[in-house]
Amino acid sequence: MLDMLHLLTVVSLFAGAWLISRGAAYVARKVLAWHDRHTEAAAATVDVRIANVKRRETTVAVIRAAIAYAAFAIAIVLSAAQLTGGLNKLTTLAGASFVIILAGFAIQRVLMDVIAGTMMFVERWYAVGDTIAIPTLELQGIVEDVSLRRTKLRTLDGETIQVSNSQIPAVRVLPEGLKELAIELFVTDRESGENLVRAAQRILPEGPTTFARRPWIEEVNELDERLVRIRLRASVVAGREWLVNGFLSDLLKERADEGLIVHGPVVLTVDEQTARSFARASAATRWAGRPATQQP
Repeated sequence: MLDMLHLLTVVSLFAGAWLISRGAAYVARKVLAWHDRHTEAAAATVDVRIANVKRRETTVAVIRAAIAYAAFAIAIVLSAAQLTGGLNKLTTLAGASFVIILAGFAIQRVLMDVIAGTMMFVERWYAVGDTIAIPTLELQGIVEDVSLRRTKLRTLDGETIQVSNSQIPAVRVLPEGLKELAIELFVTDRESGENLVRAAQRILPEGPTTFARRPWIEEVNELDERLVRIRLRASVVAGREWLVNGFLSDLLKERADEGLIVHGPVVLTVDEQTARSFARASAATRWAGRPATQQP
């Protein structure tokens, strides 16, 4: 009868730990959603609202995992104490300490993951909904869930990948989850060149895993009577850059009349923030390199 009572107590402790972890996630989500509703007026742009949603989901995931770890750790300690005779006995404390020491050695890797996950969360490496790449593991996907121990990714092929946080020494976060690409095309006739682009545009796929936005003409410059520069822009999902580098480029060349294309297509990555950063860095470098007599 006593053994059955101990067993029921242990089961109750772990059931309570599970309920606490689930309840903590529910309460955290409700509190953060309430906070976001009260600050929604300040989030005037769609980008800010998306960032708020990512922050909320990431915070909820981390809180759920942290409370779950703490609750189950307490359940383990209390269960060990219960099975060794109760908390009021010195042998119980000694036994529980011994169990904790053994568990500490057994879950050393887990502790490394938790420490790494804590640092990444505090430093805001990425959030739920971000598209990231892990160069050392050659992995890329959308962050579906995070905890202090692991990160869950979903690839473009629909596969889910669980990565221990201690195995992520570095990540690349792709802005908005998309790749902005520019295509430079030099043709002999403006009208024929624009018609070529529009004809190719109509047959290109558009969707959440292909072209997020089909190529469009951003700028046209008539350099002289027989040379026109057409600059296109396209948005593709990260990992589908070959749609522009390969498919679109080959399509334009194949559909063009003989002698129409003079040069290209040349594909370039576009990122305004990167351009501004390099512009500032270049200006600072030029300023630092000037002789002191030339500086005002």
